[in-house]
Amino acid sequence: MQNAAYWKRLRHVVLGVAALAVGAWFLEAARGLASEAGADGGEPLPKERQSQTGDNSRRVDRAEDMIALLHEGNRMEIEGARLALKRGKAERVKNYARLLTMEHQSCDKQLMDYADQKGFDRQRFEDGKQEATDGPLERLRVRQPQNFDRAFILAMVREHGKMIDALTSTMQESRDTDLRRLLAGQLPVLEKLKTAGEAILARLPTNSAD
Repeated sequence: MQNAAYWKRLRHVVLGVAALAVGAWFLEAARGLASEAGADGGEPLPKERQSQTGDNSRRVDRAEDMIALLHEGNRMEIEGARLALKRGKAERVKNYARLLTMEHQSCDKQLMDYADQKGFDRQRFEDGKQEATDGPLERLRVRQPQNFDRAFILAMVREHGKMIDALTSTMQESRDTDLRRLLAGQLPVLEKLKTAGEAILARLPTNSAD
C-alpha cells in the first residue's frame, strides 16, 4: 500500500520515461541527419558530442528509479498484509493477506536480483524510503475494527490498480528490454491480486466509511 508521496514519485518516473522515449527518438533523427550531412560533404556530428548525450545512463537511472519505487511498494504491501493478519476478522481477508505477502515477497526478490545484475546500489533503495503521513496504510491503522476488512480490501484493489497502470505505461515507453521483460512478468501477478481483491470485496458487507 502506497502513500501519496510514493505515488507522486511514481507518476514522475512514468512521465520521465515517456519524455525520455520521445527525446531519444529526436536524438536518433538528429544523428541520422548528421550522418547524411557528412556523406554530402557537410560536417558530421563529432563523436565526442555524441558520447556526451548521456542517453544510455539516463535510461539506467530511470530503471533504477522504477525498481526503487516497486521495492518500496512491495515493502508497504507486505506491511499492510501483516496489519490485516492482526486486525482482520474474515478468514478470507486473512487468506488474502497471506497471498499478498507471498506474492510481493516473490516479486521483490525478482526486483533485487535484477538490481544486482544491473549493478544498482541496494543501499539507495533503503535510503529512499518515505515516511508515510497520510497514506492508505496509515488510515487503516486507525480504522475501527468493524470497518477494517472492507477498508483493507478496497485499498488493495485501488493501489494494485494504480500499480498496474504504472507498469503498463512504463512497459510501453521504456527502451530498456530487460526492464520491460521484468515488468511483463510481474504484471499478471498484480492483476491476479487485484481480481482476487475485487472478488472478496463483492462478498463483504458495505458501510458508509468507504
